[in-house]
Amino acid sequence: MVSIVVPVYKSEKTLHSCIASLQKQTEPDIEIILVDDGSPDNCPRLCDELAEKDPKVHVVHKENGGVSSARNAGIKEAHGEFLLFVDSDDYVEPQMVEELLRHIGKADLAICGYHHHYMGRDVEKVPKIRKWVGAESFLMLYGQGYLNMPWNKLFRRKLAGRFDEGLSLGEDLLFNLDYLRRTSGGVAIVQRALHHYIQNDTGNTLSSKKRDDKLELAKRIWQETSRFYQELAGHEDESGIINARLLQEVLDDVESLPFDYSRSRKEKLMAIEAYCKDPVLKKAGRNAALPALDYRIIYAFMQHGWKHSVYSLSVLRACLVRLLYAERYKQSSDRK
Repeated sequence: MVSIVVPVYKSEKTLHSCIASLQKQTEPDIEIILVDDGSPDNCPRLCDELAEKDPKVHVVHKENGGVSSARNAGIKEAHGEFLLFVDSDDYVEPQMVEELLRHIGKADLAICGYHHHYMGRDVEKVPKIRKWVGAESFLMLYGQGYLNMPWNKLFRRKLAGRFDEGLSLGEDLLFNLDYLRRTSGGVAIVQRALHHYIQNDTGNTLSSKKRDDKLELAKRIWQETSRFYQELAGHEDESGIINARLLQEVLDDVESLPFDYSRSRKEKLMAIEAYCKDPVLKKAGRNAALPALDYRIIYAFMQHGWKHSVYSLSVLRACLVRLLYAERYKQSSDRK
């Protein structure tokens, strides 16, 4: 049996579509565990109604503790041999569970691709490798962004650890690294996009929350990933992929500053200046394979300490993002 853990919080508008996609699974041997994480809206009632109508749906009500706490509560209640995590604002393809089960075989983990929905777009992302061959496969999947989340994976429950409830960044990746350390049967790669990840288009997810410890958390994740790769490969990463992921966390924060209305321009410039001067970032930047042009341009300015220019570029990019979103929204509305 596959236990599907769904953390639920302020998702009354998307909960039914999410659960409907799980109820339509072509694999019948599943249980759906809804973890109501103290949601203040109608979600607790909706969860109970879903459980009353479907014996496969079980509900856990708990005080609010965050998504990691909710997932841990779901793991504790799970009875299946396998675990699958689905966020309550996402949905999945009907064949997702069946496909992951079919591919996992004697492996300990199965990873699939996904659809990334944002700004009116549906970007299909599928792993570019077909077979797991150890350290280099890890690097490729990490660099392509397939190891940072738990929801595109099928886990064996007996090997699963716990999510770190004290972290607000990178806890999913640390869970995955901890899990990989426990495995011996390898990883199965499913070259199909079976999960639909819905990114909030309001701009809130881009930066809305000031987080003073973000840099320290990002550096911790970088250190843990570097250590894991060294254990796996027997040497440090020479490709620059792991260093690039650290810089991308920082650059994503820099690019999101125009959307952060909780800070003044002066505070934003201070944040950029701190990034420019950080010795760890400077060292990582000497060997970082940054994939995107906007990342490379902004980081080049950061290397020179040009904080005003960095912020101006971020503002320009934010304007382009808004224009692109407005155009795509208009096109979508016209089609309707």
